[in-house]
This record gives sequence, C-alpha cells and structure tokens, in this order.
Amino acid sequence: MSPIPPVKWLFNRRRFLQLSLFASTLGLSLACSENQVQSSPQKVLVIGAGIAGLAAARELQGQGFQVTVLEGRDRIGGRIHTSRTLGFPVDLGASWIHGITGNPITTLAQEWQIPILPTDFDNIILYNSQGNPISDRDLEVSYAVYEQIRDQAASLAENSEQDLSIASALQQVLAAQTLTPQQSQLIEWAFNSEFVTEFGADLESLSSWYVDEGEEFDGEDYLFPQGYDKIITGLANNLEIQLQQKVTEIRYTDSGVSVTTERETFTADAAIVTLPLGVLKSGSIKFSPELPENKQAAINRLTMGVLNKVILKFSEQFWPEDYQNLDYLHEKPPDFSEFLNLAFYTQKPALMALTGGSFARQIEQLSEGEIRSRLMGVLRRSYGDRIPEPESMIVTRWSQDPFTFGSYSHIAVGGESGDRDILAEPIGDRLFFAGEATSSDYPATVHGAYLSGIREAKRVINP
Repeated sequence: MSPIPPVKWLFNRRRFLQLSLFASTLGLSLACSENQVQSSPQKVLVIGAGIAGLAAARELQGQGFQVTVLEGRDRIGGRIHTSRTLGFPVDLGASWIHGITGNPITTLAQEWQIPILPTDFDNIILYNSQGNPISDRDLEVSYAVYEQIRDQAASLAENSEQDLSIASALQQVLAAQTLTPQQSQLIEWAFNSEFVTEFGADLESLSSWYVDEGEEFDGEDYLFPQGYDKIITGLANNLEIQLQQKVTEIRYTDSGVSVTTERETFTADAAIVTLPLGVLKSGSIKFSPELPENKQAAINRLTMGVLNKVILKFSEQFWPEDYQNLDYLHEKPPDFSEFLNLAFYTQKPALMALTGGSFARQIEQLSEGEIRSRLMGVLRRSYGDRIPEPESMIVTRWSQDPFTFGSYSHIAVGGESGDRDILAEPIGDRLFFAGEATSSDYPATVHGAYLSGIREAKRVINP
C-alpha cells in the first residue's frame, strides 16, 4: 500500500475559505537543438482540440513538426466552451484562471491583451433556509465551528490506517458534536462549497488522503468577461484542425500510429491523446493493441467529477448589487445553494447557479421547466413572489456529453497517488497522453491541462 500522505485539506481554488495556497513555478523553456528535432518523429496527430491538444500542437508546429489536430466536435475548445446565445459571453465549462500569479494562462491573457476580472469569493451574502440574510456574528461563530470540525476530520483521516472518504471522517467527528440546526446547515453548505462544487464529487467519493493533491498558483481567481474562448482562439491560430472527426480506434506499432475516425483514417509517426478521462473510461475508443494493464487500471481507479451550471438571464436585477456571490442554506439539501452574480462581469442582469456531484447529475435528468421552477423557488425565499421569471436560461449537462462524460477528474477514496503519472506515461515513442487528468501537479485545472500539452510536446521533441 502507498505510504499515507499528510492530510491537510488545504486545496481551495476559490478564495472564500482563505486557506493556504502552494506557490509554484514551472519553467516553460522548450529549447532544443536542431539535431534533436531532426531525429524526432516529423508527423504528429493530436487527438482533441481542447487546451491540452492545442498547446501540444502549437508547440510542436513551432518546432517544425507537421501536426494535424483531430476534433470530434463541431467546435474547438473541449471543456472550454463560451456561449453567446444570451447576448453576452458566458462560459459553460471552465471559467477561471485559478491563481493569477505565475499562471501560464495569465501569461497568455497578457500576451494577447485579453481582459480578465477578479472574483472575490469572500464577497458573499448567505441566506438561511427561510431566505433571510445570516448576520455577520452568526456566520463568524458558525464558521469557527466549521473550521474546527474540518480540521478534526482531516486529523482523523491522516491518522487512519486506511483511506477514508471525507464523508466518513466527517460523520465520525459530527457524532460527538452538539449543533444548532442553522450550524448544521451551514456546515453542510460549507463542505458542499469547499469540496462538492470544487471537485464535482460527493463527500462520499472524495479521498481524504488525496483531496489536497497537487499544487496551486498564488493570487486571486480571475475570469474572462469576453469569454475563455479568447485563449482557445489564440492557441488555435494557424493550426491544422479537422472538426467532426470523432475517433473510434487508435492503432500503434513500433513504426507509427493510425487513427480511425467515423469518416477516415489518418497515419503519423506519433500521436498525442488528449481525450478526457471520462471518454477513456467509457471504452468508446478502441486501442490496438490494448493499453498496458497498469494504465488501464489507473483509468479505472481515477474518477470523473461533474460540475454543472445553470445561467439565468432576467429583465432586471432584483438581487443586491454589492455582492458577487449569493448562497443559501437548506433544511433538506441538496438543492441550489451557490449563485455567481454575473452582473459584476457582464453588466447584464444574470445569475449563474453552480452544482456539483450527484446533485449536478440529478438536475441533468430534469426538464428546463423543472429546473427553472426549482431555482426560482430558492430565489423567491429572499426576493419575494413578484420577481420576474428569467427571460432565458442555459443548462449544462456535462456528464451526458459524449466527448467528456464529466467535467474533471479526482482521486476517489481507495485510489492511488501515482495514477495520474501512470496515465501520463507514453507508450514507446509513439503514443503520448495529455490532459488535466494526467497532471499530478495541477489536476482538474485549465493550466494543468495546458502544461500537460507542453509536457508531451517536449517528450515528442526529445524522445
């Protein structure tokens, strides 16, 4: 069994809980000698036009390789998807640069002069289950109790001889607590915000040992008021990208690779596979020969989380203008509990509800009318029955998307710390793997996916 890592539960990309961040730097020098390039494969297929695939293709093409990107969708970007159907840009997948300082996505935004704006997750109004604002005093007291419970659960998990789910560790701690109903609801909300929405997974799934895996860039979180796809467009410039080329089979030998799509077959010296973990887990793509046993086992153990969004556009803003975040406690969770005030970034009367884990999967089974009714029921607790119905609405359903089957990866209880590295291992000098699930330093992030693409391009350049 792997040695038990220290459990600190410090992982937090969103600033509300103000936990410590890990500062890290990563040199991006990709210099190589002319001889190295000449001895490397010259023709490379990149499977997937998400940010990992585009980063890899851009780097390889800059080093003189002949690169073709195969994308199954009718658009580029993968899990970065900006919609403008509401009359303003809204990101349905990735939204934020998580940690502005030293982040390579920040560098790209600055280089291409793409506007970014900070999100202050501490700028929040929290409503109780009756829809009334919680006082600063009550929030302070309850939050202190939450911190104590969270730290006790982390300590219990660290000293356990076996990996516990966060839910299991939490239940053991809560059994010895006497809490008011509101404190219980607040603790439920805080764990949901800190972990379930953050990782797209229930507390029952998340590993206590590995929930704080990886590192983080320092600084605040920023989003793109004009859309994250500005980054995608910049990376894709001058690349050969073939859309609607859904891959069905990847064959590899000592001499090269062939990739079959629903339309045709492509051959090359090497291929970089940037398929999301959910697609790899689905078995929808055949590998010939089959993937090595340890790689397939790592795919099986890693888990795909789900973060879904519901965007509501109104005719007028009826909620407070001074807060970036509007959150709710519930007597009977799960329910919609986190709202981002999009008016801060778009100057449009719009809200974005964030949901994670099994609740995010559940709402995918509801009609838009049912989702709207449930959301408006929550909002009417605070703002009254006379608030207008939304003019328009967008609902994401990432777990049903056949090109992702989820949002991003995490290590579930019972998983192994080295699974991401195993997933990232190339097969010979022909088949390479990138994507956020292959990043042990920055999993489940855009910058992790981007850096993994650069990493694999370097492996192709320097076999």
